[in-house]
Amino acid sequence: MNISIDKTITLLTAISSCLIVLESTGNAQAEQLKIGVSQNRLIVQSNWRQAEQLLTSGNRRFRSRDYAGAIADFSAAIRLNPRFEKAFYNRGIAYDRLGNRLSSIADYTQVINLNPRNVNGYFNRAIAKERMGDKQGALTDFDRAIEIDPKYLDAYLNRGNLLAELGNLKGADADFSQAIKIRPNEADAYLNRGWIRYRLTDKKAAIADYDQAIKVNPKYYLAYNNRAWTKLDLGDIKGAMADYNRAIEINPKYYLTYYNRANARRGFGDYAGAIADYDLALQLKPNYAVAYNNRGLAKRRLKDLTGAIADYDLAIRFAPDLAEAYYNRGSARGNLNNRSGATSDFQTAAKLYQQQGSKQEAAKALRLAQQFKR
Repeated sequence: MNISIDKTITLLTAISSCLIVLESTGNAQAEQLKIGVSQNRLIVQSNWRQAEQLLTSGNRRFRSRDYAGAIADFSAAIRLNPRFEKAFYNRGIAYDRLGNRLSSIADYTQVINLNPRNVNGYFNRAIAKERMGDKQGALTDFDRAIEIDPKYLDAYLNRGNLLAELGNLKGADADFSQAIKIRPNEADAYLNRGWIRYRLTDKKAAIADYDQAIKVNPKYYLAYNNRAWTKLDLGDIKGAMADYNRAIEINPKYYLTYYNRANARRGFGDYAGAIADYDLALQLKPNYAVAYNNRGLAKRRLKDLTGAIADYDLAIRFAPDLAEAYYNRGSARGNLNNRSGATSDFQTAAKLYQQQGSKQEAAKALRLAQQFKR
């Protein structure tokens, strides 16, 4: 049985702009104490000075990437001054850099308790919550940051990305548009709005945004990458390839542009060129499962079924839940008359598609499994 259905995976990219900043001390030199100050006040002043010095030391350690040492200094400062907002804030950032999101969120919460209008506290806590998977909590904090500071550019950019992830594309478009009003030369905002408008099927508007992003930053390789994708959809193959080539010229280390150019080449029948680009993408990202999957498709078009199956094997190794790789391997095995292997792969693909909510794909795979099982 000759199975010709292929499952291709394609990706785009949009970026987030995350702002995490340290707060430093003011003038660390304490004023000369007046005669007659009580002993208790001398102790308070002494603790204050030591806490400020520890904050400065912690900041130095943070900047040298000694995050554990920075946390130790910030913690010592907090013991001396339990209401030291800046120390809680900076310790929260240090915890975040070490991947300790829960402690980071706890410190940002303490910052907000001490100063309910600390806009960066809400912003950073939103970032940490989003990384923990608490998207609604993150959205609430972004909302509060924008309520406090209606011109907080990074809050609009990040809330826009989060809204897009939650499926609210119009809300995301509004946030990126507001970011552009705040800073008309913000390339990231044009890039992200372009991606949203592409998803809203307004492809000409998407290209206009990518054009503007490139006008603001002529070396913005992500904008070239995304504009190329959109041009392909509009049938402008020459323009798309020119954009992919320019993106690679600007940043030859970005794996996704090679991957996208490979997909384009495979789309218009340049299978050898596609394989060369998949090779380059995989040199930069050796565990990129979807690139192995799609390189397998290109090899199959060149009748290299053994090489295609080897690529599907690698795709499955790096992404065991990649239904497309099982489906495509089943198809290649069927071409080689490996009926039991094809049946097994199509059954696995059907199961994964069902788990992932792709009922139509699951039904197709199941029908093929039954055909090979006869």
